Amino acid sequence: MITLQVGKKEVELPERLSITQYQELRKVENLQKDPVGFLAALSGLDLNDIKYANRKDMSFALSFFTEQYLGKQDKSLKTIIEHDETEYGLMSEIHKLNFGGWVDLEFLTTDGVEKNIHQIMALMYRPIIEKTDKGYVIEEYDHDSMIERAEIFKELPIDYFWGVSNFFFNLVKAYTENMKASLEYQRTKEKALTRLKMMNPLTHLSKLYQGFTGRVSWPWLTRILQRLKK
Repeated sequence: MITLQVGKKEVELPERLSITQYQELRKVENLQKDPVGFLAALSGLDLNDIKYANRKDMSFALSFFTEQYLGKQDKSLKTIIEHDETEYGLMSEIHKLNFGGWVDLEFLTTDGVEKNIHQIMALMYRPIIEKTDKGYVIEEYDHDSMIERAEIFKELPIDYFWGVSNFFFNLVKAYTENMKASLEYQRTKEKALTRLKMMNPLTHLSKLYQGFTGRVSWPWLTRILQRLKK
């Protein structure tokens, strides 16, 4: 923990910026031009406490926290994280997310990623129920469990999100592009099959002779096609 001395008050802060702290920082309209708001969002202190604090102390705190919280971000992806003695595994195969999970994911991302970071993390990371030679198995997604876990995840270091956000958004982008490619393939396939079907003489014959079920006599078929051509 880091102790911030402001006048006669001491504030205990974690060594790494938490999700909640980051969300509070993002509420400051102009972070670079509002050091008072920056320190207030980090410490939870009243604005007046900071305004009337010793200038030298606050300048040091501002420099220290800028470097500590914003300059030392670990953006590496962590597939397993531990919090409150529980291990959570990253859902790396997003296509296996159930329908309820997709509904929640779409809402959380369109409603505003930054304010929903703790819930997105709770959706992506779920308790590990089994470890195998190939990795691990995590809990099936459940909305109510996610909401409960999200409250706990508010205290997670925000740098966990940096790693998973790059992975997550690249994964979603690739998945949606694959889906698009798949749909385009299906449309192309259907068009090709339609053309082939229309090129099949039996297709035309079935329209002319709806009740025809006998064997095809190719000389007879040739004559029919000649009539159709004329």
